[in-house]
Amino acid sequence: MRNLFEVIKGFFKGVDRGMREVSTSLIQNELEEYENAFALLTMGFLSGLPSPPTGLVIRLFPHMQREIQVMMSKSSGLFDAFGSTMGKFSVD
Repeated sequence: MRNLFEVIKGFFKGVDRGMREVSTSLIQNELEEYENAFALLTMGFLSGLPSPPTGLVIRLFPHMQREIQVMMSKSSGLFDAFGSTMGKFSVD
């Protein structure tokens, strides 16, 4: 009986651990998306969006070092997905 209790307890511990890992990864993804949205709102002038007041952006720049690094790393990894797809089909 005690062995069965330990097996059931271990099972529920595993389920708990799995649920925590899934929820933590979802929260991390949400945080990354919020960081991207924040960077786009404050640095949108680089992509053609209307910019917020300049004074606000200048005051936020020292606090945005990480966001700028994230934007630069994401932009360096971008490629033309449509062009590469059309290249596979030999479209002239």
